[in-house]
Amino acid sequence: MVAAASAWLRGSMHATIRPMPAGTVEDSQLNAHELRYFAEDDARPSSAAIGFLFMIPLGVYAGVQVLTDSVWFAVFAGAASVVWPLVQRRRMKNRPRATFRVEGELLLLSGPAFPVPRRVELRFLEQVYLDTKTIQRLREAPNPVPQLRFLNQSVGGEQDVARIALEFPNDTVFLTEERLSHLEASEGFSKIRRFLRKNGWIPIDERSS
Repeated sequence: MVAAASAWLRGSMHATIRPMPAGTVEDSQLNAHELRYFAEDDARPSSAAIGFLFMIPLGVYAGVQVLTDSVWFAVFAGAASVVWPLVQRRRMKNRPRATFRVEGELLLLSGPAFPVPRRVELRFLEQVYLDTKTIQRLREAPNPVPQLRFLNQSVGGEQDVARIALEFPNDTVFLTEERLSHLEASEGFSKIRRFLRKNGWIPIDERSS
């Protein structure tokens, strides 16, 4: 029964679609008027969080076995508690964070970055810029017990993180809630601006008065 659950776990993992890399932009040559932006938070979970996650399937296994008195259901439930979050995470990676589409003088914006899809005139998009911040991440020192590395943390060097912002007359929309590495954000930022310019957009500071 354990072997069957393991086989089901491997099959579920291989059935998922390979995710797009974080902070990338898919620019289809077949459709020059649409662009999809993929992004993912690049923050790494601490060893304490990883250790806690490993405890979840054990807790599910123990709970189901007590309730059902079945080793098979307990193993299946424990495996499912691992597979389901991973499958959902991979599906989210394959879903564009924002989709830009230009139809004439209209700009259509959709995806998780926008609470509701937007349909605005291209000229009302005033600016696309990087919202940058300098941070210092915590570093975990080596420890014979990986789950205890968080006990020996130190402050690392400064590094820039950023997120892409779309500025409209009355509000500003950030394409991600969290800031990504500056390199990844810059790549997406450049491709988005290039796409918009090709479709007739001009930043407000370059427009003639």
